[in-house]
Amino acid sequence: MAFDPTQPTEDSELDAAQMRGQLNGLKEYIDVLTPRVADLEAQLAARPTLQQVLDLIAANAARNVDTVAPPAPALVREPSRPRRVQRDARQGE
Repeated sequence: MAFDPTQPTEDSELDAAQMRGQLNGLKEYIDVLTPRVADLEAQLAARPTLQQVLDLIAANAARNVDTVAPPAPALVREPSRPRRVQRDARQGE
């Protein structure tokens, strides 16, 4: 019997066969998930810890002190002055 979370219903008579079926269904469910959990634990164990990542960053930063990129140029522009329009002297006559 597969696990049915709706059974037993509230205020129902207890039935040993039904309860046994529910518990066996839960055990089957747990047995199916156990290998998946073990696989996930193995994957997590293979990843570096946060401290290991921070140590690697610090070690690389210490080695690459001379190769640090120069600061980016300022992106603020100076305001430009409006151009003066020179009129041809002949136009005004």
